[in-house]
Amino acid sequence: DYTGGGCPHILAEPQRTNLITYSEDFSNSYWTKSGASVTSGIVSPDGTTNSFKLVEDTSTGRHEIQAPSSSSGNLSTSFFAKKGENSFIQITNSEDANAYANFDLNSGVLGSSNVFTPTIIDYGNGWYRCIATINAPLAINFARIGLITSSTSARVESYTGNGSSGLYIYGAQLEAGTYPTSYIPTSGSAVTRNK
Repeated sequence: DYTGGGCPHILAEPQRTNLITYSEDFSNSYWTKSGASVTSGIVSPDGTTNSFKLVEDTSTGRHEIQAPSSSSGNLSTSFFAKKGENSFIQITNSEDANAYANFDLNSGVLGSSNVFTPTIIDYGNGWYRCIATINAPLAINFARIGLITSSTSARVESYTGNGSSGLYIYGAQLEAGTYPTSYIPTSGSAVTRNK
């Protein structure tokens, strides 16, 4: 880490576990789709073609994907996203009717939010890491990612989709802690990275 203004030092991370058991395969039935589907995507931030496109259907309602969770306490969730025909994405918490965070993938800035503490980080080539942290006293379904129509859209916005528009997603993570750490890939079970 060279940001301290002096000699560089090693930037260490604590031990963390990615509780999302399918962090990259959004086509897996582990991820529940509502008003949306996923198709094969484009080159992800890791340099391989393993992202997915989240596509709205033609229904009127929510257009989202979600993963199960029974976690509570201090939680950080994150995922990578890149705009397609849609430029706005939202993360919500199913147990707190006030919690949401919007992200603008066109400008790389935060939109409106409540309860969550959101962050957006530019990873280059149009990809952003969208992050939301929360102290959740109840067990929650935390990893709920939805398409929205603007950076100021309401929580779980209802709108009529056109059946083809969407954006790209990759690398979902849910970890216990007050801040996110580097991405931990999973493919069927939770994975722990040592300190």
